[in-house]
Amino acid sequence: MLNKRNFVLLAFLSSLFVYTSCIESNKTLGSQFIPDDFVLKLHNAEFEIPVTNSAIDSVQGYNTSYMTFGYLNDETFGYTSGGFATNITPFTDSTYLGINPELKSVYLYMTIDSTSILREDQRGIPQNIYIYKLKTDLDTLEMFNKSITADDYYPTPISVGTPVFFGDDSIKVYLSEEFGRELLATSTAEYDSTALFIERMKGLYFATDTPELNSGEGRMNYVTIGSSSIYVKYLLTDPQRGFYRKDTTEVFALGYSHSINTTQTSSRTLANEDISEKMYIQSFDGVKPHIKASDLKDILNAWISQNGFTKESLVIARAALEFPFEFDYDHYTDYSNIFPQQIYPCVFSNDQSDYLEFLSPLKEIYTNSSIGMINRSLNNYTCEITNYIQDMLRDDNVTSDQDLYICPIISYETQSSSSYMYSYYYSYSSGSTYYGMDNQNYRHGVLNGSDHSTKRPKLLITYSLVK
Repeated sequence: MLNKRNFVLLAFLSSLFVYTSCIESNKTLGSQFIPDDFVLKLHNAEFEIPVTNSAIDSVQGYNTSYMTFGYLNDETFGYTSGGFATNITPFTDSTYLGINPELKSVYLYMTIDSTSILREDQRGIPQNIYIYKLKTDLDTLEMFNKSITADDYYPTPISVGTPVFFGDDSIKVYLSEEFGRELLATSTAEYDSTALFIERMKGLYFATDTPELNSGEGRMNYVTIGSSSIYVKYLLTDPQRGFYRKDTTEVFALGYSHSINTTQTSSRTLANEDISEKMYIQSFDGVKPHIKASDLKDILNAWISQNGFTKESLVIARAALEFPFEFDYDHYTDYSNIFPQQIYPCVFSNDQSDYLEFLSPLKEIYTNSSIGMINRSLNNYTCEITNYIQDMLRDDNVTSDQDLYICPIISYETQSSSSYMYSYYYSYSSGSTYYGMDNQNYRHGVLNGSDHSTKRPKLLITYSLVK
């Protein structure tokens, strides 16, 4: 039984709960005293936009992460093939190779990071490999996927025989004796100075053959920069150290700082200047959805005129492009393995020179929340472009330099914000992630076009009006 003291305490606590639950929160209290001019009201508008399929002449081949080689043939997107060029550098400094070093053998060893295939039965197919010595300085080449031609390397391969790669996790290729002796001619000064060494040894160009393929055949291979080496086995003679024809191995790094990947596609046949039911998107220099800046400007101008707005009174709170696609349940794995995992509008940029023009994402990719990640539940991509649209409202002189090309995007985590600042070909964040147009991974997909029967590409705008 409750004693009198406990009963009084229980009654007091119960009263607190009763009175507390009766307090109402009125968030409109005092709102009648705020003039309507001080209340920003949000409105929504959406517009269907004309998007065409555009062919790209060339894209940046410069890459600081992967060296790519191989080939694939897709039923829709056609043939893709690629190779790469990269530097060789000594691993050590202040090395002395002795008196008249005698070459025993020289070979290249590469670790394969990953591969891309369209069919599982292509994972172990044989691919012929050819390795050539560069005769042009790698850093003086225009660093695009079509920059390297037959004039930039010697015509005779330095690879012995015709090496064949079966898609394993590594590959070992023996190189010519002549090339081995060139490496053994490295002076002490060249060991001390990478620049001096590269002046004499320009680097290597790595290619495969391009056989005729049926649909779905082929394989692309990816080698991490910094994971491959050239081994020179020789007999060292150095009387001062007491060495007479001593078995020795000298190691050189393949892939000093970057590679130029020469991957090219044949999907330009899908380009179409008219709107259509489907839009095609592919990495590398493949076909890209294209939105003319002038078309967007015309849409915005018509909207402003029809509603009696002025561009000075419009404040864009959010603007986004939405790209729907049809999910094919018979090929559901493609949406993880082949479909772009992120897309975003890119523009052609340049470094104030006449020839270094490249595709890079709008810089607001670093400040927006919706940056084109694939949404498998809604079957679409959403790309926020608020700053771009706000600027376009104010700009009376829209040019083709502001045209948008919808590209597959790659992102990297870096240890510091300056890790990749020497590259011309990427956009940079102020933190640890940077984004670039995907010139590295094999990706393609089909999106709904502007002539689709139901779901079409749209521009979505949330805005306010100020006086």
